[in-house]
Amino acid sequence: MFIFLFFTVLILAITVRRLGHKPVISTVAGAPLMSMGIALKSVGFVYFPHVNSTVFYVLIAGAFWILIHYVFDVFQKDFYLLHVQDPISSFSIGTWIASVSIILILLSDQNISSSMNILFYINLTFWFIYIGLVIRNYSLIFTNLKKYIDQIHGGLLLTCVSTQSIVISGYHVFTGENWTVPATTLLIIGSLFYILNFLLIVFRYVNASTNDLTVNWINTNCILHGAISITGVALTFSHPSAFSLLYIVWILSFVFFLVIELIEILWAFQRIRKLGWHHGIFVYSPTQWARVFTFGMFLFFTERIPTGQHEWIDVLAQLLQLFLPVVIVLLIIAEVALMSMQIYRQLRSERNGAID
Repeated sequence: MFIFLFFTVLILAITVRRLGHKPVISTVAGAPLMSMGIALKSVGFVYFPHVNSTVFYVLIAGAFWILIHYVFDVFQKDFYLLHVQDPISSFSIGTWIASVSIILILLSDQNISSSMNILFYINLTFWFIYIGLVIRNYSLIFTNLKKYIDQIHGGLLLTCVSTQSIVISGYHVFTGENWTVPATTLLIIGSLFYILNFLLIVFRYVNASTNDLTVNWINTNCILHGAISITGVALTFSHPSAFSLLYIVWILSFVFFLVIELIEILWAFQRIRKLGWHHGIFVYSPTQWARVFTFGMFLFFTERIPTGQHEWIDVLAQLLQLFLPVVIVLLIIAEVALMSMQIYRQLRSERNGAID
């Protein structure tokens, strides 16, 4: 099935290019995949089990589409310029690692175990390469902080997200006792990445020249709470009996969730007032999928925290499990609609340009 799907997508991609359309696949293109993957895991399997297989194969087709276009970039010698050269945007390569990790988890849930080990080791190898790239990025940022300070945003936290995703996917490939020590090491590394990038983001906003959120706030800043959530999920796999630590991380994640989303609401109001509804919020960017990911990851973490220890947490968790799935589904519908409209406008623009 996967081979047939790959060649179908490959033929489609080649046909699209021969027709004169050259889709630009950004570095952050992995964001929709990891967002839809975690939404499928936290919402689909629980509330919509009858659509799981369909959404899963759509997700795999999307992964093939993105992979094929990245290969096109390599052949056209544009890959380094588009995805690696910039020390800020190249942090988004972490979405590729997180996407593969999510696919590994879904493969396990679908009881498709063939080649999972190979795919995991490929992803782990790519994570090591990514960390090498990240070290280069930090070197460039810290040696010229004045140049990059205003570009720093939540996308840097993909170092934490990608690392914790390796931890979680490892528990779907190996037995717990064989993976616990490497998982704990990676968990600590991911947590250190969070602390470092959190301090950089705080430094950026403390020194911001304006309080205008329409200028300062970036979609990926919602990863500030999503990265805590995925760290918590990793903890539920690696140290499920560490109740006190799990509750502390969950409470921290919940507090950050409330604070960041309040800022996002203020940001939306400011954009509407300044730019109007259409240009204020009804515009598409792949980075908007970060919001779906962070909501989905917080829900997944909430579904996995132990129950029966603190009554108020149990009640709050139950309320969140009623509320968040609806929000996540609505966010996905909105993002798919905005993405579809943008693709339509791009195709119409290309067609009109060809006619002219």
